[in-house]
Amino acid sequence: MEEEQKTIDLINMSDINSAQLLKIIKSITKTSCPNSINFHIHSTYSDGSLTAKEIYYQAIELNIEHYAITDHHSVDAYIELSEFNESTNNSRLKFPKLWSGIEITCLLKGCLVHVLGLGFDYKSKYLLPYVDHKSAIGNELLASTVVDSIHKAKGIAVLAHPARYKLPFDLLINEASNLKFDAVETWYNYERAHNWIPSEFVCDKIFDCANSYSLLSTCGTDSHGLSLLRR
Repeated sequence: MEEEQKTIDLINMSDINSAQLLKIIKSITKTSCPNSINFHIHSTYSDGSLTAKEIYYQAIELNIEHYAITDHHSVDAYIELSEFNESTNNSRLKFPKLWSGIEITCLLKGCLVHVLGLGFDYKSKYLLPYVDHKSAIGNELLASTVVDSIHKAKGIAVLAHPARYKLPFDLLINEASNLKFDAVETWYNYERAHNWIPSEFVCDKIFDCANSYSLLSTCGTDSHGLSLLRR
């Protein structure tokens, strides 16, 4: 009976976290990133230049409110920081808030794309094919399977930087909507400018397209370098 109650509590907490994250994403505008919200960051656990702790301290220094480390096929940075916070009794209940994150490679409409998972239970068995530092194969490579796995892990599925692929972003966003994606990474610096700013024309078009399918819009610097303020 006690074990059942613990399971129920965990499920309820996951639902609460998802609702909180959705509320935050709904508040995102083109000016939210990089100083307030950054849901696309890479650490040395994949192809980034900063360690997980360096990202953590920089997020504090920059007064970032919400962020996620979205390494390719890895949740190791999130695990490290979760354990670090536990061991140091560092209960930062407000900001900066670290959300679980991952970037998964998959096939959408036959096109190789990246999907961001946010706010999921990082211990979920449904994510096992995607957290071993390598791309999935077979049925697990399909976007439909990836989105379903993220949802089963109580997370939010986001189509990353939709204007960086071989197919036009409107076709990909349409298919993402069909597959029940939650959001699109709308605000993104495609020119990789030194001072991060969303690419105005294309991002505005992506925003309109996402809205037409009732998809939410996220933002992130896709940082691989030494600063969270740029790519």
